[in-house]
Amino acid sequence: MDPFKTIPEQLSVLEKALRGPQWDAETLDNLRALMARVDSARLDALRTEHAEAMRTADPASGYKYLDVAYFTLLKLLLARELGLDRGPPRRILDIGTAGGHFPFVCRHFGHDVVAIDVENPLYEGITACLGVQRTIARVEPYRPLPDLGGRFDLITVCNTTFNERGDPPVYWTPAEWQFLLDDLVANHLRYPGELYVKLNKEIKRLAYNRDVLAMANRNAAKVGRWRGVIRMNVAAPRVIRL
Repeated sequence: MDPFKTIPEQLSVLEKALRGPQWDAETLDNLRALMARVDSARLDALRTEHAEAMRTADPASGYKYLDVAYFTLLKLLLARELGLDRGPPRRILDIGTAGGHFPFVCRHFGHDVVAIDVENPLYEGITACLGVQRTIARVEPYRPLPDLGGRFDLITVCNTTFNERGDPPVYWTPAEWQFLLDDLVANHLRYPGELYVKLNKEIKRLAYNRDVLAMANRNAAKVGRWRGVIRMNVAAPRVIRL
């Protein structure tokens, strides 16, 4: 992962890495097709604009998303996990979209995506290079999301940071997560529909929040404890229990 590299350089690195037997040709073909759609000149200008800050920034900072080939590959793998590379078009809500790599991939497979996040000039620059539109909407504890133009077949919430506040960070309680999930199921999800949540590890614990994962498990979600993943299939209106 190197945000200083150009698109051809990023792609060259990944093409070498994807030659192993665990990778299929279709993944690489999709990645090449997606990289051909990136506004490379605009991305190079964005990289130049932020070059000085990138040299001193934490490797985990948002500048990493300028490596659009790498993060597009990650979202290609997520799309495959969710079955989005096959089947009919779906309407998707991507919460906390950051640089918009997931909507970029979903659109490639024919899906309609609403991508929401807070204002961030860097992320807005990256999404512009990918041709992705961001909707500004903040996720806050105990506050419903606004109307986003209808319901969705799939709602994704990946590598969350909105559930952190303060320094050192304090993380959302299970009750705060319950409110968000309940709002999504009641007001934004079609039936049948699916919620996909990928937590970030909490710094203090160096682990995913076990209480949140346990709450999801009690609500009949499929929980990947080692990856911090929650998948909840919802066939009809229901209330999320704490």
